[in-house]
Amino acid sequence: MSKVMVVGIGNLIMQDDGVGVHAIKALEELGFPKEVELIDGGTNSYDLIEEFCRAEQLIIVDAMHAGGVPGTIYRAPLDELGLQSVETITSLHEMHFVEAMKMTRMLGYDPPTIVFGIEPAEVAVGMDLSPQVAKKLPRLIELMQEEILKLLQE
Repeated sequence: MSKVMVVGIGNLIMQDDGVGVHAIKALEELGFPKEVELIDGGTNSYDLIEEFCRAEQLIIVDAMHAGGVPGTIYRAPLDELGLQSVETITSLHEMHFVEAMKMTRMLGYDPPTIVFGIEPAEVAVGMDLSPQVAKKLPRLIELMQEEILKLLQE
């Protein structure tokens, strides 16, 4: 079981939608202790249920449409975000991490979860982050690193 599990969610070929995966790649270069597990969650949230069940504490990073200026960084406990499950899912490919967390809780696991988000500027086919999001990525990594270190001390 991971003391702190950090999961980056997103699609690398959809510009800013892939920011969660870009964040995981950047965090991998920092060298955390074995109590920290970094996971490229990609786009298939169904696969994350098993991972979420192994976490003592969970940090999720993803693009987040919250109405702010592109590049705005958000941080909040999952339960304070007011995210709702999508009731019209017709395929596992449409499942978001919120549904994966709901299923994790149904299985009896409920790790404390912090969500980091960044307001996207561009979500279109492309491998590179938009300039607005790329400029803020180092600050996002810094904030996440601080969060990880704080959780390790608890």
